[in-house]
Amino acid sequence: MTEYVWKDLLTEEDEQVISKAGYDQGGASSWETRELGDSPLVLVIDMQRLIVGEDEPILNAVESHRTAMGEIAWDAIDRIAPFLSTARDHDIPVAYTRLVPPSYDDPDHEDLAIVDPVAPEPGDPIINKSHASAFYGTDLLSQLIRRDIDTLIVVGNSTSGCVRATVVDAQQRGFDVALPQECLFDRIEASHKIALLDMWMKYASVLESEEVESYLQTINS
Repeated sequence: MTEYVWKDLLTEEDEQVISKAGYDQGGASSWETRELGDSPLVLVIDMQRLIVGEDEPILNAVESHRTAMGEIAWDAIDRIAPFLSTARDHDIPVAYTRLVPPSYDDPDHEDLAIVDPVAPEPGDPIINKSHASAFYGTDLLSQLIRRDIDTLIVVGNSTSGCVRATVVDAQQRGFDVALPQECLFDRIEASHKIALLDMWMKYASVLESEEVESYLQTINS
């Protein structure tokens, strides 16, 4: 049974509401949010140098880039890297997004590069975006349709920002969504936990990484 990271934030009444209203069993009441399909793709959100930073405390990391998360990001990378290896071992496609802020004139600037431990392999699509959602102003939807993808597995950052925006857009476009919670991160712990709770209740399956890996192992077996 999944040990959800937000449990310590809930009051007794919160837990009763979740249970009595059925969110713990069925997710949202208006649409299906707990199904996973048979044609998944792993989408790696914004694992770039200016966001990841050096492997150091976040208060040090932000001195170089105000967006950097330092060891928070690197702790997640320790889970994302083997997760991607498992996906590739089972022939699950992997795609990436890169945030290209307006302040960068050069989209190939080294700050915007995806960090080596989770870097794309040859043939992996890389989608440049200017806004939070990976769907907004990009051809992601067309790429997913062409590949007959029905399920997105989202990893990366930030949980409350680009991940959440992408997950909501994915669900609204008819995709199933899975979130391996150890493979997601945010600069503010409360934001991370609350965003995961909200997405679990309304938009996605939130699972432990091992549970998602077990699902992936069934796809091409």
